Amino acid sequence: MPLTRRRWMTAAGAAVATALAAPRLSAAMPEPPLPAPLSADAFRERQARLRSGARAAGVAALLVTPSTSLAWTANLAIERSERLTALLLLTDGPAILVTPSFEADNHRRDAVVDEIVSWKEDEDPIAAVVKILPRGVVGIEGSTAYDTVTRLTAAAPIEARDATEIFSAPRRIKSSEEQAFIREAARRTNLAIEATHRALAVGKTEGEISAELERQFRALGVRGGGLVQFGPSAAFPHGAPGERRLARGDVVLIDAGCKVRGYNSDVTRTVAFGSASDEVRRVYAAVDRAQRAGIDALRAGASGEDVDRAARKVIEDAGWGDGFTHRLGHGLGMDGHESPYLVRGNGAALAAGNTVTVEPGIYLSGKFGVRIEDDYAVRETAPPAGLSVRPAELVVVKAS
Repeated sequence: MPLTRRRWMTAAGAAVATALAAPRLSAAMPEPPLPAPLSADAFRERQARLRSGARAAGVAALLVTPSTSLAWTANLAIERSERLTALLLLTDGPAILVTPSFEADNHRRDAVVDEIVSWKEDEDPIAAVVKILPRGVVGIEGSTAYDTVTRLTAAAPIEARDATEIFSAPRRIKSSEEQAFIREAARRTNLAIEATHRALAVGKTEGEISAELERQFRALGVRGGGLVQFGPSAAFPHGAPGERRLARGDVVLIDAGCKVRGYNSDVTRTVAFGSASDEVRRVYAAVDRAQRAGIDALRAGASGEDVDRAARKVIEDAGWGDGFTHRLGHGLGMDGHESPYLVRGNGAALAAGNTVTVEPGIYLSGKFGVRIEDDYAVRETAPPAGLSVRPAELVVVKAS
């Protein structure tokens, strides 16, 4: 199945370069281990923050089904299925996990909860949930299935209320440990992209290089992948890898990412294969300046709109404003795309601890596209903390 971007992420002239400060892969230099996982106390502290938010909103309990919010809240990263698993976080009570009986032992090993209540295959899980929930207002985590909510409200005198912001507010501020997870994911992403550049060869397809990218991630001990686009294909910001074959003079755009301890990286590198035309060099230089302007504007108190405008103005002044067709960036964490967003119309102030991408691009239909994307953590004052190693000048990879 082709990868899409949402499923995910120095030298001038003709010299071969990597533009990556991280070391190359080597059998003599094994990858360091992943950062240590968060402690159980970290999840209990998160639950306390959620209870505080629920209390302030007049909510008696929160209901969370399998999602990144469940993983964030209780260290339980599982897929949603037709068998209901739900965390019931009582505002003035315990954290109770309701789950199928045959999965209970697995969850006891991993989940940070106070109690597990199981239900058998011939029982109604909604009835088990209703026995636990207090009557009144229940905050529903935003990704919960509509069917779950309707069955719940039909079974008990409960008022279901959207609790998206109760979860989003604390999740937007990343701890130093969370930032370290993103930084390590970005480091491995840079290495995977660098190694994939060395596999570029005339005649290879986008699909073949995409498979190589996934192989390089596996060699680094993580699961990852992304977009691989050659030449005119790179002018589609969300294009999936296809069967276009690489030719000398093509732009190669790789937008990739992986997860470390559940946290995403999102990095895009654009290089030239064999040679770079003057137009490619000019466009790349404009995107590079735009990214620098966005980074310079990224600080606590600035709005997402402010940062987008700073970068966009550079591209508009260079004459390619119509070619920058998407927002400057998005929040990054356990979801690949989450708030806050760096986009026109978002006047909300950024806060220290927000982690975002800065990814300006110029896309010239029928010719090529250039995007440079890196990950940053907002600080009280500029500059932000870099979570990925930013490239230098345009890299020209030797054609083979």
